[in-house]
Amino acid sequence: MIAVIADDLTGAAELGGIGLTYGLDVELAMSVNPQSKAELLIIATDARSVSEPEAVAIMTDVSAALQAMKPRLIFKKVDSVLRGHVISETMAQLAVLGLAKALIVPANPALGRILIDGHYYVQGELIHRTHFSKDPEFPITESNVLKRLARNDVPITVQSPTEALVQPGIVIGEVGTQGDLQAWASRVDEQTLPGGGSGFFTAILGSHYVSKRSITPVSTLGQCRLYVCGSAFGQSVELVKKAAMSGNSVCYMPDTLMYPGDQETAELAKWVARIADCFQRNEQVIIAMKSGSTVDTSRLAVHLRTVMAKAVKQVLNQLSVDELIIEGGSTASAILRELGVTRLVVTQELGAGVIRSAVVGQDNLHITVKPGSYRWSPDLWTF
Repeated sequence: MIAVIADDLTGAAELGGIGLTYGLDVELAMSVNPQSKAELLIIATDARSVSEPEAVAIMTDVSAALQAMKPRLIFKKVDSVLRGHVISETMAQLAVLGLAKALIVPANPALGRILIDGHYYVQGELIHRTHFSKDPEFPITESNVLKRLARNDVPITVQSPTEALVQPGIVIGEVGTQGDLQAWASRVDEQTLPGGGSGFFTAILGSHYVSKRSITPVSTLGQCRLYVCGSAFGQSVELVKKAAMSGNSVCYMPDTLMYPGDQETAELAKWVARIADCFQRNEQVIIAMKSGSTVDTSRLAVHLRTVMAKAVKQVLNQLSVDELIIEGGSTASAILRELGVTRLVVTQELGAGVIRSAVVGQDNLHITVKPGSYRWSPDLWTF
């Protein structure tokens, strides 16, 4: 077994899709099942959406539970641009696993994300000049990775793939090309906790563990689809706005639900009724938060995700939906918790990071998740 601990659901699903392309039997779960027989077991912790102490506690418990299963590899999936509690989580995991060093390689040239001379670039732009500077929970205002992550109590270095690994401590690996990913993969050993993005995981998987096998033909997506757009990224917001202006069924969250209040239950019921009415006229409906809102989304992020999740649950209780398609890892985690979904079987990779899964125990529902900063695949976003 190969095990992955991811700090959000979309990142977990992304690696599940990679495992699928290698012909692996992939299970995506919210907690560790010691009886799992999956070839690739991925635990989506949602640690990026909680406080730092909570994230450390989660990573400690999950790492210990997975270590007891004696997998061939434990990989730490982090955000490709290093949002979240990466350093604190890594140090906690090193302590549990009894390891002295970690190698974190987040960048992925295939997605236009590189780390060169200590600075992170997205599509050729320094990251602090991109939309990541406006992230509601982890805004990135510094492109120098060491300045972003440096702590007095943890030895951290940023190194090129040609340098010898510093130990003990945490090494952040620079990447400018696919070859750099392969070079870093060759440096992984049993005394190192490997972690990072999808590119590094793919390099490790292919060079150390499995060869690609034949893949079962994909199935056709169901027609009745509920899209939940929980991302604040500009491109995603504009796509929803364009769909609304084109007359497609977009049901924005009403302003009355933006803040907690005594009338939340009644207002939520009204919104769900509007969503259900949209389904009477269209097979595909989008729900989202209205762009241009003055709401402080960073302060109210948990509330807004919770409202979205409650709305989705009520819609699914009232209507027969074939496909639940969710953008944004934190939003997806909140929805799955509200639905009581704890295990998924990855079935299709619809695009880079866009992963469709079957819900264990619910044959009539498939869930597709997509990171907010990734592009929609053309056959999935048809508005």
